[in-house]
Amino acid sequence: MKKSLYILMALFLILGIQSCKKDKIESGQRLLIDQDYMEVGSRADTYQLNVLSNEIISVSADMDWIKLDSTIYPKGKNKIKFSVSKNSDDERSATLLLKVNDNLSQEILILQESGKVPVFYVAPAGKGDGSSWSTVANLDLALEKASTGSTIYLTEGTYVPLKTIRNGDVNEESDKTIEISKNIRLIGGYAANAKPGDQPDPAQYKTIFDGKLSSGKSAFHTVTVTATLDPENKVSLENITIIGGNATDRSTSTTINNIKFSRGQGGGMLIATARVALKNVDVVENKATADKGTAGFAAGVYAFSGAQITMENCRVSNNTNSNNNGGGLWIADGSLTAYDSQFNHNSAKGTAGGVHAYPNSDITLYNCEVIGNANTSYGAGVYLRERSKGIFVNCLFANNSSSSPNGGGGLMLYDNCKADVISSTITGNHVVGPGGGIYRRSNVNNLTLINSIISGNTQAGSSTDVDAYSDNTTILPLIQHSVASKSVYGADGTIIPKISFEPATMLNQAYLPVGNDNPAMSYGLASTEFLELAKKYNPVLDNRIQNDINNNPRSSNWMGAKEEIR
Repeated sequence: MKKSLYILMALFLILGIQSCKKDKIESGQRLLIDQDYMEVGSRADTYQLNVLSNEIISVSADMDWIKLDSTIYPKGKNKIKFSVSKNSDDERSATLLLKVNDNLSQEILILQESGKVPVFYVAPAGKGDGSSWSTVANLDLALEKASTGSTIYLTEGTYVPLKTIRNGDVNEESDKTIEISKNIRLIGGYAANAKPGDQPDPAQYKTIFDGKLSSGKSAFHTVTVTATLDPENKVSLENITIIGGNATDRSTSTTINNIKFSRGQGGGMLIATARVALKNVDVVENKATADKGTAGFAAGVYAFSGAQITMENCRVSNNTNSNNNGGGLWIADGSLTAYDSQFNHNSAKGTAGGVHAYPNSDITLYNCEVIGNANTSYGAGVYLRERSKGIFVNCLFANNSSSSPNGGGGLMLYDNCKADVISSTITGNHVVGPGGGIYRRSNVNNLTLINSIISGNTQAGSSTDVDAYSDNTTILPLIQHSVASKSVYGADGTIIPKISFEPATMLNQAYLPVGNDNPAMSYGLASTEFLELAKKYNPVLDNRIQNDINNNPRSSNWMGAKEEIR
């Protein structure tokens, strides 16, 4: 028996489930389970539990809407898999019984959300059931009672986290967060005295989620999205401002659905796995610090573990990381597509002042600004790292700065990355090191510049606006219909002789090409070529490619993010 226990303990350490919710022991027999209840969605789906035992386990369910993959599992580590049928009625529950013998068993409660789709009306001090504007609820009640597909309408005012994150530490006040655990829609911007039929006016009626708690402490994350990935539904936030979070103590985390949510990532928002759509959402004035331990990452937004983010008319700005990497937004093993959004004036004492894609991430920005971000290491504006990809259409990267000799002012590629810069302007960025506009380093980094202006940046004396470390100098970028430093490139990717671009006189303070004989106004793509260019990408690029950053129709042969209105 001792030998069996030693083997079990070794497995226990390897599997990393020392923190399991249940560890039942009976005469040397063990049954370890990673959770004692599970919440599941209303649609038909499959789920699993992690279990460890040194004996054979039998499994049964007391409700027929649960179907087990197997009723017998061998000793060792197992994933107990089961499916649930669609629920079209009220919330329901069932029990799984995991049994070794009559003296050693464990029940797991399964809660399936209601298949009904209620709508809620919410105010900061609401005391009703939320069924109408005259009986507004508080936000926590609405989040608890909502089911997949629900919509929560929010009046103006400030909403502060009051509930501890699921599986969090109730004795740690900063574990309070506005947790969105279901694929639902939240729409702010309604008047305090809203009536049926009223429309939101977010400019006049501000809906604010504030991570600054009443005690003066800050939540680790003002908003945490823990909803599961659902191909049919998503989390949506509209007309909301998110402030006051402080990501700190990165060495500790809370585990939800087998995913670790670090306390030190994403002061404004922490997002895992889910599809999330943000529209007219501001994530501003959040922090990442070392206040409680290991310094945090990404003061504004941290999205990871396959998260798929879309943004429209959003601002991730004025977020500050005083001790580590990531000022504004960080996508890790996920994707971001943003339209008409701003990532401005964020800062990091480390890498990635504005936007970070690392690792294995894809970001696509249309008509976006990356302006005025600052850091002390690689990639002040946008930093692509470790097999990440970026597509930038009609974007402006300007006035980003780094005090480090590592380089990369507007855009940096590091370690097998790829970037396509289309009809964009990268100018006025300042770095102590190389590549004030764009810099490539480490392994193979592929760069394509089309119809763009990368000029007027400042960098180390021997460097240029578009530069590469010695390990990338043989990997030439593809440059077409573009300006790089003072050189002008034609359709065939070669420099046009006797033509020069002078950024001091050919770009005005609004980053618009100006002046007579300006090659940025005569050597760009023809207006008829943009849709054909869009079709060369998979997926096809958005029709915004035909317009400039301000959504003005593009004229023929005009480079850069902005065009003069004609």
